[in-house]
Amino acid sequence: MPEKILIIEDEARMRRILQLVLETKGYLVETAADGEDGIIKWKAFQPDVVFTDLKMPRADGMEVLKHRNLKYPKTPLIILTAFGTVSTAVDAMKKGAFDYITKPVDNDIILEKVKSALAARAPKPGAPTPDQPVLIGSSGVMKNIRKELELVASTATSVFITGESGTGKELAARTIHALSPRKHRPFIRVNCAAIPRELMESELFGHVKGSFTGAVQDRKGSFIQADSGTLFLDEIGDMPHDLQAKVLHAVEDKLIMPVGSAELVKIDVKIISATNQNIEEMVEDKKFRSDLYFRLNAYAIRMPPLRERPEDIPGLAEHFLSRFNREFGHPPSRILDPAMEELSRYAWPGNVRELKNRLERLALVSKGGDITGETAARLLGEKGHLDPGPSSVFQQDLFSKEKEMIEEALITCGWNISKASRQLGITRNTLRYRIKKFGLREEGDPWS
Repeated sequence: MPEKILIIEDEARMRRILQLVLETKGYLVETAADGEDGIIKWKAFQPDVVFTDLKMPRADGMEVLKHRNLKYPKTPLIILTAFGTVSTAVDAMKKGAFDYITKPVDNDIILEKVKSALAARAPKPGAPTPDQPVLIGSSGVMKNIRKELELVASTATSVFITGESGTGKELAARTIHALSPRKHRPFIRVNCAAIPRELMESELFGHVKGSFTGAVQDRKGSFIQADSGTLFLDEIGDMPHDLQAKVLHAVEDKLIMPVGSAELVKIDVKIISATNQNIEEMVEDKKFRSDLYFRLNAYAIRMPPLRERPEDIPGLAEHFLSRFNREFGHPPSRILDPAMEELSRYAWPGNVRELKNRLERLALVSKGGDITGETAARLLGEKGHLDPGPSSVFQQDLFSKEKEMIEEALITCGWNISKASRQLGITRNTLRYRIKKFGLREEGDPWS
């Protein structure tokens, strides 16, 4: 069951933007146009995280916070505020709000705040323990990887995971955490490629009030948030070179210093890093510090691309079809042999993430009916690549279906911006703009 997010915001455009950004990442979203409506919907919807604007008609954000404190004290509430009301948002945090975000909002920040809130929330009374992450595959290589994950999970050893986009690096990291003695402690993920360079140090180490413009309060960084748990440094190859020395110090000495502070803070975290770049080549080219790499790479795990384990395709396909049928409320259905042959012959340049995406589409269009070879062939095209049709079709439908088409092109091209922009018939800058516009991110699910 996806996590549920309630958005209470009186501005319709802002409400819709937040809804689209969160729904794109698989969250179940409910919205309310004012505080009173939000309080009513809260009871029926039972959200896992709540966003609320401060200034609204009928009931403002502070009244929503009072309701939260009285009825749902374990539900994280994040304040949406304009720059002029930051002081009120800070006051709200003192009264129990989890965090605040200033407008105009940034999609990446919204998603990171949600993840932090979900990681920090207390479990609901009687709530079941979240399912352990599952790496599906009966191939010899996947059996060996599961053994490696179990082996390294029992230690404090740093783990370095490599592999192409979509192979499941984040899922492997979450599996290590779930199998470790730290499984009941936080798992904090930091996407080093998505955080602006100037904010990276504060994101990792935190800051004290007044340390820079906009630092209106103390903030705990990811290292402290993950204390006694696991810190997952995703896309580590994109970490700024000048920050790598500080990360090395934190990893070696288990000590960090928040920005603007003169006091060291002791931490206890298990570090898992991941990248789809050639990190050894980056070390040779002096783009990544060799001492940090060797410290993080105490145990290396390579996630294989799907083309190297085609025998796992049937099990993965059936798993995703069953999952999406349940989510869509469809009856159980089958992938007929000719369809499975089509899926097994396909090259899957986007790896497991692409397979998951295609099975979601198949489950949606089949409406609980069996998947035929003809249906699978139409979806996959004839030459091992998704068939986008003539470029003119892309141009004609760009505005009516551009999000779907852009996402499909990115997955097909393994998130290679140059290839995807050529396939779409647009420039790289235009494609980057639309990626940001729709809140699309390569690491949007564990298959990264």
